[in-house]
Amino acid sequence: MIVASLHVGTPRRQTLPSGTLVTGGAKASAAGAMLRFDGFEGDGVADHRHHGGPDRTACVYPAEHYAWWSSVHGYALQFGAFSENLTVEGAGEGEICIGDIVRIGKALAQVTLPRDPCPTIDRITNISSLHRLARDSGRCGFHMRTLEEGLVQAGDSFELVERNPAGISVAAVLDLYHGRSSDRVLRQKLQDMPEFAGEGKRELARRLG
Repeated sequence: MIVASLHVGTPRRQTLPSGTLVTGGAKASAAGAMLRFDGFEGDGVADHRHHGGPDRTACVYPAEHYAWWSSVHGYALQFGAFSENLTVEGAGEGEICIGDIVRIGKALAQVTLPRDPCPTIDRITNISSLHRLARDSGRCGFHMRTLEEGLVQAGDSFELVERNPAGISVAAVLDLYHGRSSDRVLRQKLQDMPEFAGEGKRELARRLG
């Protein structure tokens, strides 16, 4: 697995076809950045209620999805369009598990929960309901927490160093999130997992009752 592209951006006022928006989601590509315990240097969020925090210091999106968006929907999206920090080759939601530990360049990080795209990406890309299409297709990406700070650069390896023994894929959690699964045993396992971020546990409780 390889970091195909790296993106950072601090909140700023954007004039978009849909109107004016203050967001940190319109990120720019960078050759490299330090991944700290509170996120990448040069990166930030405007909405601290729904973004950022110690369990979401790095947002990852699989590079292969961009070809799918183009071939299936005709969307010529560039890496970073989903406001991800890292566009990674080979890191599909079906292959990456909650709690997996990954070496990214000089940094060490752990998968904490799926990314749940919000309507901001619709406004940034000017594609109506893109976030809903991402949710429905399971092409959402995932979040990580920083275990060791370090420099991450485009082209670095994204190396799985420890597979979580629970073996619960990001895709399986997304299926719970979006109603494609109602597996109560899996849900309970996630609630009991210390590696699964509290935000994810609250989201499952909210959605599944």
